[in-house]
This record gives sequence, C-alpha cells and structure tokens, in this order.
Amino acid sequence: MLIADELLLLALDDETGKRRIGKDRLVPALGGALVAELLLLERVGVTPRGSGWNKRGRITITSLKPTDDPELDLMLKRLAEREGKKLKDSLSEVSIGTARVTRDLLPRMLDRLVRVGALTPQRDLVLGLLPRTTWPSSDPARQDDVRQRLQSALVHGLTPSERTVALIALLHVVGLVNKVVHTEDRVTVKRRAKELAEGDVVAAAVKQAIEEAAAASG
Repeated sequence: MLIADELLLLALDDETGKRRIGKDRLVPALGGALVAELLLLERVGVTPRGSGWNKRGRITITSLKPTDDPELDLMLKRLAEREGKKLKDSLSEVSIGTARVTRDLLPRMLDRLVRVGALTPQRDLVLGLLPRTTWPSSDPARQDDVRQRLQSALVHGLTPSERTVALIALLHVVGLVNKVVHTEDRVTVKRRAKELAEGDVVAAAVKQAIEEAAAASG
C-alpha cells in the first residue's frame, strides 16, 4: 500500500466507516502523502526552508519516469504542470480548477481501497432523506499492521522507516495521531510525533494549505 492508502484507512473508523476528520483536512493530507511517496521515489523535490522565503516550498521535478502506480503517475503529471509553484498552493482546497493537484482524489482513493478488498461501501439515508455512503473496513488486519508500526515508533521509541515518518508527520498535522495510536501517555506520543514531523516539508505544506483554506472559508 501507498502512504496515502494507509492514511485513508486510518482516517476512517473501522466499524462505522465514517471519516474521523473533515474533507478540508483529509484531502490535502492525501495529496501530501502522494507527494511524500514521489519524494522517496526521487521523482520530485521540494525546495527547503534554507532557500529563502520566496523560493522555499516550491515544486521541482527530478524524473518523469512512470512509477507503475496510476495515482502516483497522475500526481507526478499534475505536479510537473505546476513545477516552480508553491506546494501548499497546489494542495489547498481553495485552489481552482487545474491548480489543485488533489481534485477528485478522495473518491478515487476510496474506490481503490474497495477494489483491493480493504473497504466495503455502505449506503443509507440520513434521517430517511439524505443519501450517505460510509466505508467500513472489510480487512482490519491492514490497519492493524500500520498501527503496529506507529506503536513501535511513537510508544516504544523504535526508529521508524522514512515512509512511517512521512505517515506520522501527516497524521500529526491533521490531528489524527492520538485517535489511531492507543496509549495512556497521550502527551508523550503527541510530543514524539511532533519531533518526527519537524522539518518535514510536505507536512508543513499540508498544514499551510489547511490553514489557508480555513481562513478563506471563515
């Protein structure tokens, strides 16, 4: 699974299939997870903070070689169209049209997890009137594997892989860490997650995109 797959599974309640956070936070985070994956695959880069305030956080393309994953390849294509632009602007839900690299991402990622048997869509009516779809887990072992990695890093202090660090950083930004990691010492877990997230340029861009979208809607 991609980092984005793992993030989405954790963002849904296993039993009810309801989102633990709103789309305004989830969608930019999913986009950020795809960018993080492309960073690890050395397809893209993001200019670091030391580049100066006007140059940092901008998208650079390292290679357009296909990854053989349709979501990653689509994200790579859309990022290439935005090369040199601020990553936070591309991830923001207030971006319009082709500017937003995450357009239509959430329904595609949900369908993707249904196809592999990780989720089962359930449709009902709210108050007997409004249609609603939820996405309960059909294979909780997938989430359990991810949670075990998170527990190892955040509770037991083991050194996580780069992919797990990226996932933790995104979970921290959208406020999901203490909802998916079970421990009595929530303060320590949150502090550990913050430490691992510090310096993560993608997580920082996601945070900025969420904050700007919130300011625009307010």
